[in-house]
Amino acid sequence: MTSLHESPSQVNPVANRFDHPKVSEREHAAAGVPAILHSMQHAVPNNAVPSLLTINKHKGFDCPGCAWPEPDQADLNVVEFCENGAKAVAEETTPKKAGPDFWAQYTVEQLREKTDHWLGKVGRITEPMLYDRSSGDGHYRPVTWEDAFGIIADQLHRTSPEEAVFYTSGKASNEAAYVFQLLARRMGTNNLPDCSNMCHESTGSALTAMVGLGKGSVTMNDIHSTDLLISVGQNPGTNHPRALTAFTRLKENGGRILAVNPIPETGLMAFREPQDPMTYLGRTERLADDYLQVRLDGDRALFLAINKELVRRDAVDHAFLAQFTTGYDDLTAHLRDLDDDELAAAHGIPREQVLATVDEIIRADTMIISWTLGVTQHKNAVATIQEMTNTLLLTGNIGKPGAGTAPLRGHSNVQGNRTMGIWEKSPDSFLTSIENHFGFPVPREHGHDTVDALRSMRDGHNRFFMSLGGNLVRVTSDTAVAEQSMASNELTVHLSTKPNGSHAWPGEKSLILPVRSRTDLDLQKSGRQSVTVEDSVGKVHASTGKRRANRKENLKSEIDIICSVGRDTFGDDFWQPMIDDYAVLRDHIAATIPGFENYNERLEHPGGFYLPNGPRERRFTTPDGKAHLTVNQPDTVQLRDRELMMNTVRTHDQYNSTVYGMDDRYRGIRGGRRVVLVGAEDLRGLGLRDGDMVDIVSDWSDGQRRAPDFRVVEYSHSRGGCTTYFPEANVVIPLDHAAEKSNTPVSKSTPVRLEPTGRRAEDMPPLPDAEK
Repeated sequence: MTSLHESPSQVNPVANRFDHPKVSEREHAAAGVPAILHSMQHAVPNNAVPSLLTINKHKGFDCPGCAWPEPDQADLNVVEFCENGAKAVAEETTPKKAGPDFWAQYTVEQLREKTDHWLGKVGRITEPMLYDRSSGDGHYRPVTWEDAFGIIADQLHRTSPEEAVFYTSGKASNEAAYVFQLLARRMGTNNLPDCSNMCHESTGSALTAMVGLGKGSVTMNDIHSTDLLISVGQNPGTNHPRALTAFTRLKENGGRILAVNPIPETGLMAFREPQDPMTYLGRTERLADDYLQVRLDGDRALFLAINKELVRRDAVDHAFLAQFTTGYDDLTAHLRDLDDDELAAAHGIPREQVLATVDEIIRADTMIISWTLGVTQHKNAVATIQEMTNTLLLTGNIGKPGAGTAPLRGHSNVQGNRTMGIWEKSPDSFLTSIENHFGFPVPREHGHDTVDALRSMRDGHNRFFMSLGGNLVRVTSDTAVAEQSMASNELTVHLSTKPNGSHAWPGEKSLILPVRSRTDLDLQKSGRQSVTVEDSVGKVHASTGKRRANRKENLKSEIDIICSVGRDTFGDDFWQPMIDDYAVLRDHIAATIPGFENYNERLEHPGGFYLPNGPRERRFTTPDGKAHLTVNQPDTVQLRDRELMMNTVRTHDQYNSTVYGMDDRYRGIRGGRRVVLVGAEDLRGLGLRDGDMVDIVSDWSDGQRRAPDFRVVEYSHSRGGCTTYFPEANVVIPLDHAAEKSNTPVSKSTPVRLEPTGRRAEDMPPLPDAEK
């Protein structure tokens, strides 16, 4: 094992070996027949088809993939899943098992040599497993549930609250998230990092300061009926494909779509609705009416230019601004002082296209601005989101039908986790409610977010790490540091369905506890249980799994595991009733979180219920009750000679750290992932050409970071930038390279160099099948 003080460029050797990607013409329309065929290629061999019949339906289960909101019940299609939803379900219903024999075959050192794609295909974990470094043989071995809970309780008794971290994945249900934060606060800590810290934390920081709520303000009906939707930094064809159906309905209703992105994303260009018979006769729906190919991190400058022009033309809603906002005079004075040429150089969009965008905004009676991680993972992401929100406020497009903010979340319940209290900075009102209701003291000092939690581990200040789902060492930045940080704990505990890369970096002791998934039947003392989730528009609905575990699966639900740890560690009398009946748990939620009154009764309504949303009603819960226009600087990142700005994205066969396959057909990449997409002009300037092999290198005060053996792909890309995939490129992003105010890892605007290796792609041997 390498030391934390060794070079941060040291990484997994096999994960950095060339994987022989092939490049072909990308697909020019999303979904359609190819999506159906790819869905079935995953679903049929993995027994997923029966489950898919009830996905996203009343009394069925919620898709474990993205957080795209459900249509009204009257608008439901015959099937309500997309290609990636089918892949996500197939990952859970697979008949393959990672039983004791698997763990006996591979040591943790051998697991480190496997990619997460390989690990994910092994199958479902069937037994609780324990690793003990002191044994010296490097293997996980079976352990009973009782012994596992005892090991955790013993470690918690020996650990001070500030030395414990409780991390949450966005797939956890509301109920599991609620008892998880309860466990952490019963321990005496607010160290509750989650995946939101790495994705939409910038959104929460920006919107809370401006409108009083860190969530979006629109509903599905708003998306269907808006006159204009501006999509920024978004790839719905891969990340939330069901959005394309909603966007089609928007277009049918006369609305228009503008796309803002450094590279063309197929899902925003054209769509083939699989459930439309005309698709099979060749019908394709054009989605984006214009495509603004912005420079990386140029979105802020673009919206500054748009807002400056709106003010210059006096195309603002003065009545709305006077009644509901503050800061107009400061904003307009700032906009007038900005230099047009400097803004143009930063965003890279021709002036006539910027002016045409302003024309579109002025013509529209209603407007939605939607964004995802392409906006939130920059150094100045909070300022960018605030400037986009300025556009909505200047034009009065918040708090009326067809208008508002639409940050689209990733994992299916990442928004619900935050509502349930998975937050290192939960407000005092929430903490007081928990304290008064359960009767134990709740800490008020803010805890660690994800980046700070890893810093604490890196610096030797953490002893206990527990993960409710997720694969932290693969999704975070600075891969080598994250791996060593995880291994520095005394005890690591992972609630998991399948093996992943984090399991290969255990603490001195490590437990892997196999959990029931979203699709699984969950029987407790009171009978069949349901859980709930919250989607991207703040709607809560039930999810009921039906898949029965077989005799070889010794699984427990996440709720059962967490509550059992709480019961065995602290002896409180409120844990066991929540295991026996999740309705009891929901009664606790209803008693402590506003908006969940009569929780169990309201879940009986098909489609669930909306949570309160002040901005949706022009009720802004800021200290002065007003929406705050903000002054934001362009703050353009200055690149050095021969540097490019690196952007990391998912492939189409991927969802966060889960890699379903090795293709990205919408970008024309097949059979591999180690590619870097660069525009033709930048390639010529660097003396590179398509097919060259390069190392991606970044230089920092603590040393150089290197991701070797990437194939250069000439691609339609905005100037000064390059795009590659995560987690392969995470290694070159330092842990301390985080966004201002939100502390989100900067995964979309990292300065890098492409260092030629002197080799060509055709000269590189592929990995043996056993290592893929």
